[in-house]
Amino acid sequence: MALSLMFVGAVGYAKVNGSDNEAKTPDDVEAVDLGLSVKWANMNVGATKESGFGTYFAWGEVKPKKYYSWGTYSWSHKDTSFLIKYSNTDKRTQLVLADDAARANWGGEWRMPTAKECEELTDPDKCKWEWITKDGINGYKVTGKKTGNSIFLPITGFRFYEGVQFRAIKGIYWTSTLYTLYPDKSYCLEFDGSNIDVTFGKLSSNRFSGRCIRAVR
Repeated sequence: MALSLMFVGAVGYAKVNGSDNEAKTPDDVEAVDLGLSVKWANMNVGATKESGFGTYFAWGEVKPKKYYSWGTYSWSHKDTSFLIKYSNTDKRTQLVLADDAARANWGGEWRMPTAKECEELTDPDKCKWEWITKDGINGYKVTGKKTGNSIFLPITGFRFYEGVQFRAIKGIYWTSTLYTLYPDKSYCLEFDGSNIDVTFGKLSSNRFSGRCIRAVR
């Protein structure tokens, strides 16, 4: 879905509290209130700043790796797309928290967003998207219309086999929602300088590929 892009300047954050249950959460991670149903993290999982790419995860895996393929994917059988979890057989359509990279790496109440929550983020009645450059990295400043608070989503590309593809062109982020029509794929938030979509992927969206994650809580 293509969005009209407008600017809102105000920025504000709701700081994560420091409870024992959130001991894994990095100190610089903040929960930003955009006036939506969930709060969005101010940086990607694995990043150390708002413009950082962070860690690339295969869908449903909680650790990065050097090579992304069906043969290295936890939920496929050997080097095939035959799925052993999250399939038409087990009928699971949402990641359980044990397979959620945001919860595994940050703890607390952090988790990956659902496709519906990403659709809310891209709703032009709720958020304004502005293509900007931050720390030399292109991406979108997303501002909640209700609160005036903002987050920055950098373009990230994705990991495919040994390399990173489209890093200077596309931002591609996993959701926790399976694409049930083709369960070897999952929904993702995907954007470039002119289009923003919540889709099963215009580029390769095979679950084994490595994508970045922007957590919610």
